[in-house]
Amino acid sequence: MVANMAKIESLPAQTADELIYDLSASAPAISTPSSPVATPVAKIPFTNQLTPNTFLRLKQFECWGGMEIQDILEEALTAFFEDKPEADRELPAKAKEKLRKKLPNI
Repeated sequence: MVANMAKIESLPAQTADELIYDLSASAPAISTPSSPVATPVAKIPFTNQLTPNTFLRLKQFECWGGMEIQDILEEALTAFFEDKPEADRELPAKAKEKLRKKLPNI
């Protein structure tokens, strides 16, 4: 057994990725373009009501689908508004002014 140990060659240290993905040190490094840092979009809290069944399904999807409720609502409402041209119409002046009192940045 000692004789076999003498034959072991020392290998250069490898990172976990090199070991897992069989990346050799001689393989050319792949450069990935750096993506610009996304500026966070302000979120506006609001309250609404759902039927018990819809709320249950929302909570179940939050748990098993791996998404937060705010992301589920954002995705669902964005898809809903896709074929609704009314959603892109500007508010009348009176309604817009009322909304500005609550949300001055709108």
